[in-house]
Amino acid sequence: MKDLMIDACRWHVDAEAKPNKQRALDHFREIYTVLLDFLRVEGLLAEPTLGQEVPDWLEFEFYRTHLTDEGYELVRLCHGTWNPAFGQGHTQRHLTQWRRKLAQLRGDKRTN
Repeated sequence: MKDLMIDACRWHVDAEAKPNKQRALDHFREIYTVLLDFLRVEGLLAEPTLGQEVPDWLEFEFYRTHLTDEGYELVRLCHGTWNPAFGQGHTQRHLTQWRRKLAQLRGDKRTN
């Protein structure tokens, strides 16, 4: 079975006009740095070092196999609806949705 590609930096950069490509690359790097750190801390990455040292962010691709089963379920619940400002300036402000959904997956009723 072929691995499911969830996201790719090139998709975001290629969608932009030439003057905006660097901004799109920088934004992708910022949001994924924050997201991957969160997934790592929560034990949701199959390979915990993913994203720690990315030599070329433009070539970065995010696959189903990068995640644990629980991590994939969380991504399915949140990835399509996250805020476009997510991760800008490496803030964790927009992780609220991800934390809530993760708590629900884990059965933690205190955060609902």
